[in-house]
Amino acid sequence: MSVLRRITNLITHHRTLSFLLGILLIAIFSVTQLVLRRLEGVVSEPVRRGKIVDAVYGIGTVTAVRSYAIKPGIVSTIRDLYVREGDFVSKGTKLLRLDSVIYDAPFAGVVNFLPFKGGENVFAQMPTLVLTDLKSRYLVVTLEQQGALRIHPKQNAMLSFDSIRNQTFHGVVKAVYSYNGSFLARIDVDSLPEEIMPDMTADVAIVIREINDALLIPTNAYVGGSVWVKKDWRIPSEVSVKIGVVDSSYAEVLSGDVHEGDRLMIRTKVVQ
Repeated sequence: MSVLRRITNLITHHRTLSFLLGILLIAIFSVTQLVLRRLEGVVSEPVRRGKIVDAVYGIGTVTAVRSYAIKPGIVSTIRDLYVREGDFVSKGTKLLRLDSVIYDAPFAGVVNFLPFKGGENVFAQMPTLVLTDLKSRYLVVTLEQQGALRIHPKQNAMLSFDSIRNQTFHGVVKAVYSYNGSFLARIDVDSLPEEIMPDMTADVAIVIREINDALLIPTNAYVGGSVWVKKDWRIPSEVSVKIGVVDSSYAEVLSGDVHEGDRLMIRTKVVQ
């Protein structure tokens, strides 16, 4: 206690020393807070080189190659119905009879529109029955204008559906066109599961180019034009970088003091 009392008396009688000691404590606290803030977050895996894909992304709608709609030329009466909605029919199967005309299926498919019952009247040019071929399908992808300018026929595309995320399907761009102010691409797909029906949607990535030896960093480590690099035991330091191609997980580093093997700090907030 005597030692503590002496220190207290010394500080009390030496205002300058007290002031300097206060400044020192504030400085120590500030530096400690700075270090702690720089250490906030998760340390990434070592920066590596690998392949990254430059792609244009869009939402694709599955579309049937063939559909057949029965539309009478004049007001007619449905005399007989041979099928119901949801029925799968073979080519040549009887579908319905309007007055004295019997309509047969021109191809195998599913009856996916039949809102009428026998004996009802149907107006001219009103769709009475629609038959759709579910086996021959393609995708129509809606694009932004800038993306559409980068798309060309024969480019490869990758497709994924919400319901089957563990599987990726491959297609090829058949055509790029515009309609009513929208920019569209047709993607032909060799094989789709039977459960994928027209009007279902898929996430589509149309491949522009592949870079095989890119220096890759996690996209969530890149904030505001820079990353925080942690080398060995040292405190992380902020490094400005220029990035190129970006996908959902990684970004290509074009320039900046980031090298293979470096680790980055991944943060949820900006560090000052």
